[in-house]
Amino acid sequence: MWAIFAVALLAVLRRRLGPQTWRIAHMLLAIVIVVGSAVHAILIEGTMETVSKAALCALVLAATIKVMAGLRVWRKRKTLRGESIARQ
Repeated sequence: MWAIFAVALLAVLRRRLGPQTWRIAHMLLAIVIVVGSAVHAILIEGTMETVSKAALCALVLAATIKVMAGLRVWRKRKTLRGESIARQ
């Protein structure tokens, strides 16, 4: 819940933060929210069985990892000579 509040605060401060800082902070908070939601779903007693609940949470985590791995923000920018530099 606190991560969702932090994302709302981050949205308010988006103009003041640089785009790179905002993207990284937003993605890290998204990871916290997805993992927290999966753990919370596993802990809830309800109508789903344990195996189906665990499988669904594993699929959600796998989809999140796939999306996060494919984003440009984690990659380093290359110069014309082929050296990698940190993005600014």
